[in-house]
Amino acid sequence: MAPPLRGVRSVEIELADLSRAAEFFTQVWNLGPIEPGQTPQTNGSHYFRGTGTYHHILALHQITGGPAVRRIVFDAATKEAVHAVYERVKLACKQSEAPHPLQSPGGGYGFGFADAEGRNFAVVCGVADHTDAKDQPDCPRKIAHVNLNAIDRDGTRDFLVDVLGFKLIDETPALLFFHGDSTDHNALVVSRASASTVNHVAFELPDLDSVMRGAGRMRDAGYPIEWGVGRHGAGDNVFVYFAGPEEFPLEYTGEVLQIDDSYAPRGPNHWRFPPGRMDQWGITPPHTARWKRIQNMHLFKPGAFRI
Repeated sequence: MAPPLRGVRSVEIELADLSRAAEFFTQVWNLGPIEPGQTPQTNGSHYFRGTGTYHHILALHQITGGPAVRRIVFDAATKEAVHAVYERVKLACKQSEAPHPLQSPGGGYGFGFADAEGRNFAVVCGVADHTDAKDQPDCPRKIAHVNLNAIDRDGTRDFLVDVLGFKLIDETPALLFFHGDSTDHNALVVSRASASTVNHVAFELPDLDSVMRGAGRMRDAGYPIEWGVGRHGAGDNVFVYFAGPEEFPLEYTGEVLQIDDSYAPRGPNHWRFPPGRMDQWGITPPHTARWKRIQNMHLFKPGAFRI
């Protein structure tokens, strides 16, 4: 049976300097406004699209304190899928709301909830998505995956599989990879950590050259590479990591492995690199100290589970 959720539709984060962040995500990260020729600002928040069909893939909201993650939004194909997930969520989560029509930009239908570790999620369908979906050089298509840090990694695994319906597709010594109803190898990655934070958000670029040019553009704009460029094992994707606005952890990725039902999941022993290597190529330096710090820094906003 196919998973009921197709993957991550969008991520919403809260930052102190929205104007500076909006300039970064349009001028440097290469996202676009949700309507051609318009500014990305709507009701005080900023919304950005990729070159794919999703109405928006990133939302920025104002916060007066430190940066936080408001929610991660999953995409469902139908109202029936939304309700099927909701019936399991309401039994498993203390904080949830019933499915309802959405008033946020793009509209749609869905519900929000928080899991046992306080991560805010939403499941939505029926959004007014775009009809154009043509790759543009060096521009992100969509969110490829979100890497979540978990205090209870096994409990998070069980929740994602048994409640949200994702499929555990691969397991490395450090990471769990979860597959949705698409051909992408993974939509979510889970790490074990001391806090329930967002490790990073990965944006998909069309190919290796786009990832390399994106890395160069980031360096030109004053954002040094924190890890990469390299090629991962599980997922086979190329990667490069950065500290974005207010040190929000970002990844450019491309050439994500495409799979079907014939793909055989593999365990930690298969994905062990030789000593001294952290990727397939074996030429990228280790993570910077800054990257190690920021990948466990961004908490979810408490109580912000209603969408």
